[in-house]
Amino acid sequence: MQQFSNNASDEGIHLQCVVLELCSLGNQRRPRILLDECIQCRHEAVFLCSERHPERETYLNSLALSLDYRSDHQGNSHDLNEAISLYEETLCRAGHRSRDPLLNNPGLILLDRFNQRGDIYDLMRAISLHW
Repeated sequence: MQQFSNNASDEGIHLQCVVLELCSLGNQRRPRILLDECIQCRHEAVFLCSERHPERETYLNSLALSLDYRSDHQGNSHDLNEAISLYEETLCRAGHRSRDPLLNNPGLILLDRFNQRGDIYDLMRAISLHW
């Protein structure tokens, strides 16, 4: 990986470019390795992004979406739980602005976890996000 500048925003942008490169259609790597690398880069982008960075919600949401996808395909409950936590952080950060488009993902993932575990609390939370 190339040397980064001291600017966390530049590093975050570079990591997003790496993610896009790894996810390109022409990449011949095995899908699991590709997804794992994509998630690792998204973790790094979130880590490098300050709490006040204007794109932090986007990075959190992208990471949560990738973890949710991996959970669906590999059945890893840790990924599912982390995705839910990231979605919740995204919703807390978003406040009332742009909140509506963000509500579908956590609601659906909570429904997935309810279907896996049968915990009524997950179902209640999913419903509350849509009301």
